[in-house]
Amino acid sequence: MRLLTLLWGFILLTGEAVALDSYADLVENIMPSVVNISTERQMLDENETVDNVMLNPELIGRETLGSGFFIRKDGYILTNLHVIKGAKTINVITDSGKTYVAKIVGVDEPSDLAALKIIPKNKEGFKPVIFSDADAARIGDKVLTIGNPYGLGASVSQGIISAKSRHIGLGEQQYIQTDAAINQGNSGGPMFDLEGKVIGINSAVFTINGASGVGFALPSNIANWISAQLVERGSVQRGWLGFDVTNGIDKYTGKQGLVITEINEEANAYKEGLRVGDIIIAYNDVVADDLNAFKSFGETISPKSILKLKVLSMGEEIKTTIHIQEMPAKALKDVTNKALIENSKYYHQDDEAGIFYVSELNIAVKEAAPRGLKIIKIEKRSPLIGKGVKEGDVILEADRADIYSTDNLLDSIRNAIMDDYRPVSLLIQSLDNTFYVNIEVEAEND
Repeated sequence: MRLLTLLWGFILLTGEAVALDSYADLVENIMPSVVNISTERQMLDENETVDNVMLNPELIGRETLGSGFFIRKDGYILTNLHVIKGAKTINVITDSGKTYVAKIVGVDEPSDLAALKIIPKNKEGFKPVIFSDADAARIGDKVLTIGNPYGLGASVSQGIISAKSRHIGLGEQQYIQTDAAINQGNSGGPMFDLEGKVIGINSAVFTINGASGVGFALPSNIANWISAQLVERGSVQRGWLGFDVTNGIDKYTGKQGLVITEINEEANAYKEGLRVGDIIIAYNDVVADDLNAFKSFGETISPKSILKLKVLSMGEEIKTTIHIQEMPAKALKDVTNKALIENSKYYHQDDEAGIFYVSELNIAVKEAAPRGLKIIKIEKRSPLIGKGVKEGDVILEADRADIYSTDNLLDSIRNAIMDDYRPVSLLIQSLDNTFYVNIEVEAEND
């Protein structure tokens, strides 16, 4: 009898292993929710800004590719903003092969998300996704990504969650890291868990030195919160805590929590009693023992909501209530500026030619030896025009820092952007001399 039981257990285990060898049923169920997106961008006149060109900057009509997915059955779609930014026309191709022209319903620069709308034909309905709880996901969980890599059409990749709470330069937002293949064209596509629910939106890929297997997805909890607002009002209203925290220990009681390191005196938190040095030990009845969890919570807090805090102040435990206000324009500007950092590396690089396009300067560059970036193309809109800089010149320094790569240059530019758009000093080497130029960096137009 024991032998029979063991054999039956072996058969069950073998059957389970065979079932896990194929995701065909799962993919068949979720594929109708995913769409391919193509956009055409055109230069109408010399005053129009060109963003994120991976091809020839002077190309008159060009196409970019991306992905998205239905969030409502009446034709609302979520994708990355950088997929459709600057588009003159947006075409959506469904799993059934039908093509629709989409309109933009709302965009959110800080999260790099956009909501689109297509009009159903013949009263048809679409299959919306179900959002999962990304906070409950675990490192090592299997995931599937679906997108339109390199314009090949809908493609499925398998991987695992490699890490959570990754910061990749996009403000305070934290991303899911995965080894599932994410390539150009996957942007805006969904990352599914094995229940067929969306756990993240494929947003960025790590490309330095030919690295592969390192992709990033915006967690579903944030995407769900933002998408609902984009559909409802076309924009996102963000709540503002008005203070920063880090891990800390109260010197009076020895209790651990989140210590307030900086607080804005215009914030309700300050007006209602919080001060630098106070230690939060609980918020909304949640123990404050996870810094990343608190920051994630702060990303989706809504204006006019109530935040209940349990705080240690000079060793004394105090319960207080903070009335969350809407994020003021200056704070929102800072968040938006930080979001200019990583959200479209796909479109900055032409891998075959080794040419990078720097949209902040409207130039195409190539790494030079032993250091610097050789300018391959300067557009008429570039702030370098009129500064004596020519194609073929090499950028050696930015704000006195040696330049070795495009990322190196972008760091200096973005630091200037976040510092109220101060001028950037570039050291330029031409054939006959070396000289400094100061340039003004402007915000990109939507």
